[in-house]
Amino acid sequence: MPQADFSADVLAFMDALNIPKATIVGHSMGSFIAHKFAVENSRRVKRLVLVGGSPTMAGNEVVAGLNDFVQTLEDPVDPQFVRDFQASTYANPIPAEFLDTAVSESLKLPATVWKQTLAGMVAEDYSAQLGQIKSPTLILRGDNDGIFSLQDQLALDTLIPNSIFKRYSAAILPPGSRD
Repeated sequence: MPQADFSADVLAFMDALNIPKATIVGHSMGSFIAHKFAVENSRRVKRLVLVGGSPTMAGNEVVAGLNDFVQTLEDPVDPQFVRDFQASTYANPIPAEFLDTAVSESLKLPATVWKQTLAGMVAEDYSAQLGQIKSPTLILRGDNDGIFSLQDQLALDTLIPNSIFKRYSAAILPPGSRD
């Protein structure tokens, strides 16, 4: 399941709902889909927001380790793996109901989807095309990002014209946002 497939899904969704142009937001894996969509469908993108992303997953040691493990998954996918995976994607605690929903939805995916999705994301590198993005782009980085480094996210800012990079630390979160 390469990024191009997911990008085509975004386009089909927009077409089905008759959305001519939208602000596209992608987080983590979704940031790769969002920047691929922006390259392929520039007329459909008002603005682009990339949260916790990178130009590519290729060569990322954390993602490579996750991919190595995911390639060993069998059906049914272990619920504890899914819970641990989903929980690891948040820097701060989240409501239990939200995590339960994310886990429940993720458990609907057979092992082959986990395998194909991650393998495809690791294998593809569209970083050379990022200069084609025409929409104003906001790149957001949280200092607790354990997947993509500051250098990765600064590279996005360098490669994407008309981008703005913002860095946030956990210390500046509003009171109560960690509850």
